[in-house]
Amino acid sequence: MSDEKSIKDLIYSMMDSYHLSDKLVETKVRKEWEEIMGRTIAKNTSRLSIHKKTLYLEILSAPLKNDLYFHEKTIVEKVNQHIGQQVIHQIKIK
Repeated sequence: MSDEKSIKDLIYSMMDSYHLSDKLVETKVRKEWEEIMGRTIAKNTSRLSIHKKTLYLEILSAPLKNDLYFHEKTIVEKVNQHIGQQVIHQIKIK
C-alpha cells in the first residue's frame, strides 16, 4: 500500500496543525455572506465572526434581527451547506 496523499489533503492537514482552518472558514463566510443570505441581510449585518463553531452576527435592523432569531436553524444549514462541511453549530445574534 502507498501512503500517498493529495495536495489538497496535505494542505488541509497543514492548516489544521497551524489552526488556520477556522480563520479560513470565517474569511470565506464573510466574503460570501451576501451570496449565502442575500443582499438585505448582508447590508444589515455590521459584524460577523465565528468562534468555536458559533456564528456571531451583529444586525443593524431590529425587525430583521427578530426575524433571524426564528430562522437560526435555517441559517446554520445554509452556511454549512455553502461551505460544504459542518462549520457552524449555533448562532448568537446581537
